[in-house]
Amino acid sequence: MKNQIFEYFIFKTLVHLRDNGRSNDLSILKCVKLLFFFSTVEDDEGNSLIDHFNNVYAMPLGHVEKDIYTWMKANSFDNFLFTKQQTTLKRQTILSSSFDQTVVSIVDPKFELLLKKNPEILFMPAYDLVELSHQWFSWRYYFNQAKSQNKLSMKIPTQVIKNEYKVYSF
Repeated sequence: MKNQIFEYFIFKTLVHLRDNGRSNDLSILKCVKLLFFFSTVEDDEGNSLIDHFNNVYAMPLGHVEKDIYTWMKANSFDNFLFTKQQTTLKRQTILSSSFDQTVVSIVDPKFELLLKKNPEILFMPAYDLVELSHQWFSWRYYFNQAKSQNKLSMKIPTQVIKNEYKVYSF
């Protein structure tokens, strides 16, 4: 279900960009950054999607959900092709009705919560999102641990992300 949730999130993001007169700047980097913020936003009961996107690593450019990143690079998604510049459709058209209603019911409320946290987050350039993710304790701590071991990445325990103070804007 992880890949379906991600694809519907990307669909919603592309629609939001279009509806607001913005260009499709959803590079691989920007998608990975936005996914992290989207997966961590919590509802009133403290529920987030981080348990679905739980293979998060601290890497030089911030938090990276390794499964999604690997699938993006391998062109393993049904609806989208991800490049260094943008995201393109694999089909001529994709409609919201193309997505499983369970996925829609999971994504829609979290998408709205993310926009409440920061209405401009989907419009931010990829490297601003990188800098924003660098504000998080989990990235600072685990990336420093990785560097101290001469590595460029280290897995971040999901519980650390769940429990930390979350930053969605500068």
